[in-house]
Amino acid sequence: MKKISYQYITPIFALIGLSAGLLSHLLGAENLDHKIWMVTMIIGTIPILWKILKDIYRGHFGVDIIAIVAIVASFVLGEYLAGNMILLMLSGGEALETYALKRARRELSNLISNAPTFAHIKKDNKLLDVSVTEVKVEDIILIKPGEIIPADGVVVLGKSQVDESAITGESLPIEKSVGEIVSSGSVNKSAVLEVRVMRLPSESKYEQIIKLVKQAEENKAPVVRLADRYSIWFTAITFILAGLAWFLSEDSIRLLAVLVVATPCPLILATPIAMISGISKSASRGIIIKNGGALETLAEVKAFIFDKTGTLTLGQPEIINIFSYVGDEKETLKLSASLDQLSVHILARSLRAHALKEKIDLVIPTNFKEDFGNGVSGEINGNIFYFGKLKFLEKQGIKVGEEIFKNHESFKDKGQIAVYLGNVKEVLGAVIFADVIRPEIKKVFSDLRTEGVEQLVMLTGDKKGVADIIAKELGLDDIHAEALPEDKVFEVKDHKKQFGKVAMIGDGVNDAPALSAADVGIALGGHGGSASSDSGDIVITVDNLERVGEAYKISKKVLSIAKQGIFFGMGVSIILMIIAALGYISPVYGALLQEGLDVIIILNALRVNFVKI
Repeated sequence: MKKISYQYITPIFALIGLSAGLLSHLLGAENLDHKIWMVTMIIGTIPILWKILKDIYRGHFGVDIIAIVAIVASFVLGEYLAGNMILLMLSGGEALETYALKRARRELSNLISNAPTFAHIKKDNKLLDVSVTEVKVEDIILIKPGEIIPADGVVVLGKSQVDESAITGESLPIEKSVGEIVSSGSVNKSAVLEVRVMRLPSESKYEQIIKLVKQAEENKAPVVRLADRYSIWFTAITFILAGLAWFLSEDSIRLLAVLVVATPCPLILATPIAMISGISKSASRGIIIKNGGALETLAEVKAFIFDKTGTLTLGQPEIINIFSYVGDEKETLKLSASLDQLSVHILARSLRAHALKEKIDLVIPTNFKEDFGNGVSGEINGNIFYFGKLKFLEKQGIKVGEEIFKNHESFKDKGQIAVYLGNVKEVLGAVIFADVIRPEIKKVFSDLRTEGVEQLVMLTGDKKGVADIIAKELGLDDIHAEALPEDKVFEVKDHKKQFGKVAMIGDGVNDAPALSAADVGIALGGHGGSASSDSGDIVITVDNLERVGEAYKISKKVLSIAKQGIFFGMGVSIILMIIAALGYISPVYGALLQEGLDVIIILNALRVNFVKI
């Protein structure tokens, strides 16, 4: 049986006691109502008082101490009805907070609960249902319509619409066919798919996301830190006004009324509900925020520092040009892609994908050999071809003209990669690759500047000439080229001195130290797990840099709404305290007014869930 939290038990007990006392009062049972309220107040206050005393012992002085003082004052003055109302208000506020936080956490909880648990493995023309933990790399798994894909893999048979919203945050299904990659945690929508497993389910992107979510759940966010900034002076004002009310009027009930309307549930509730709502909203967009402190800090960042490769650029070189010195470009592409398709090099994947996109029929070469990192060779239609670096072709005895050398140096100066095709006699053509700037990056920068970011910086290990070209195109404020990991850490610390709070965005292992050094480290985990994901305070699980801008916008909205709740709650409470000090609000009505204020603050904090991205 599920354990019921005292956050729910105490307000239910207080409500029952309050109702029983009112009923006895209406029935004319003399003094029974006061006895019921007194007993209810004493018993109901014990768990709350114990919690506050433990907090004080740990060195945490919270504003809820005002409520306890108000309850004690009610007991001393014999105002048991007012004491019950305060108890219900305080415990009810905690119960409403618990409920609101559970509602806000739905995206995180759904992500965990939807984790795949079984798989259909196709083996010896039979379909076996096994636990997802038994799935191995290279297994062929069958996914029926409506089922969750249990492991990352490549489609080998079938075509279907796949819902990737749990992974990417995008609501529209994407069509997947033979040769395309599907991710664990996605939902197969329309037809049967057969998938070859690429990595163990425990190593899939979805499992990595779940681990990050659990980490975010376990890392208790410092959600009351914002409220604590104001708690001491608010408490001081409360006790001063209560003391003055008593001293000037010589009426102890006025003191109690001031304490009742000052009971600071709005101050307690505003920040945590807004924070958890922001974390939940972010999770629905593929942004895992490990703790509320990171969200609060991100809202105050004025300088964003970006790694280049894999962050500002796609991280996977794409073909930007094809040159043919003999014949035409299509023939150069066909021969190069046919030869290179058996290679495991990252450029080979881009080349094959480009050829298939251009609807080129590839030929499987014979006598294939690879000198990894330099080039490949093989026979196509009885002719020997080579594809690789210029020096690799030279080693094969192929003559390279002066014009080709000149152009090759020009490609290098632009940060481009030239790979050459040749036969036994001459260079036949070249395929030019470049790490392409992300198409969404200019919008990201525009959004960040609109939200108030003052400095956009790029760090890269590339040569300064290449960095300058990118910086000019993107309108960056500052760049640092030829940077080693330790140089990146230095630049992060230097920018912290200049601009205060700094965010660092990166995707590689070499970015991990800089991510840790920044006030907020944002790791791009769209390509899979890495040390950067462990070092980041925030992890973007989608290969889309726009999520950085979204996270920043959510963080600013969270901070704004939290402060609205705090200042509105304190402002109204101070006004009510003054009115109560003048004798116009009784303790009972003061408690009712504060309860209404709680509801307003909670509803306001939940507005974070409706932030438009």
